Amino acid sequence: MSTPAAPAPPPHVPKMGQPCYLVTCVDGPGAAELRILHMATHFAHIERHWQRFITAGPVRAPGGGPITGSAFLVLGDTLEEVQALLAHDPYISCGMYASVEYRELTNAAGLFIGGKIWDDTEDFVRRIAGATG
Repeated sequence: MSTPAAPAPPPHVPKMGQPCYLVTCVDGPGAAELRILHMATHFAHIERHWQRFITAGPVRAPGGGPITGSAFLVLGDTLEEVQALLAHDPYISCGMYASVEYRELTNAAGLFIGGKIWDDTEDFVRRIAGATG
């Protein structure tokens, strides 16, 4: 029996130029009914702006079960721009969520970006310290 080959290391890719925001939403009371009521217009909003989303989708407990919220990775030049875009999403404007939290996210590694943004550990330490590039 042969040992499987180790996967190739990820290639170095440039850091994305546009900021990305992780938006996490936790359902409030009555969310299941509101989700169904506003689903068609929510989908229309996402489809209209699909190129702004790296991904978007419902959140559940591990193993399945009912939807308990939503998560979005959204591209935007500013937090205010992303907040304005999502303010027009019917799921947010109807008050379905008990909380909506915005965080800026650096896409540092993975399939979406096609590799990793650091050359080596020292490079990443420089970035953490505030160096650009």
